[in-house]
Amino acid sequence: MINKTKALEELLTPAADCENIEITDLEYVKENGNWVVRVFIDKDGGVSMDDCEKMSYVFGEVLDAGGILSDSYVLEVSSPGINRTLKKKKDFERFIGEKIRVKTFTSVNNQKNFLGELVWHKDGKIKINDVTSGEVEIDFSDIKKANLEADI
Repeated sequence: MINKTKALEELLTPAADCENIEITDLEYVKENGNWVVRVFIDKDGGVSMDDCEKMSYVFGEVLDAGGILSDSYVLEVSSPGINRTLKKKKDFERFIGEKIRVKTFTSVNNQKNFLGELVWHKDGKIKINDVTSGEVEIDFSDIKKANLEADI
C-alpha cells in the first residue's frame, strides 16, 4: 500500500504545484469496503473550501487519467487542520519553534512519545524540547508519526 500511496502522491504533485498548492499528506485506505484517496493540501495563507473543491476536481481528473487505480474510490480533499501531520524534512524546517507531538518506532531515552517545542532539524535528526525529558534528538528514520500540537 505504501508504494501505491507514494505513486499517487507523485502523480498528483505536479497538478498541485501548478496551482501553488502543497500536498502535505496523502492516504490510500480501505474503509467500510470502499477505497478512499484522502489528500491533505495547504498553501501560503491556508486553504479555503473553494481551494479544496477546485483541487478535488483537478485531482479527480488526474487520477482518472493516471491509470494507477483500477478499483472505484472516494476522493477526499481537505486542509491538514490544526494538528497537521509532519512528514517531510521541509515540514520540520517550517515549524521550528512550534509545539509538536512525536511517536517513535523504538525507545529514545526510555520513551516513545514526545511532546514539546521543535528546536531544530539537521543531519537526518530533529531536536525536541520534550516536556518530560528535556532536549532529545530523534533520527528521522525513527519517527513513526509527528504532528503539530495545537494549544486550545
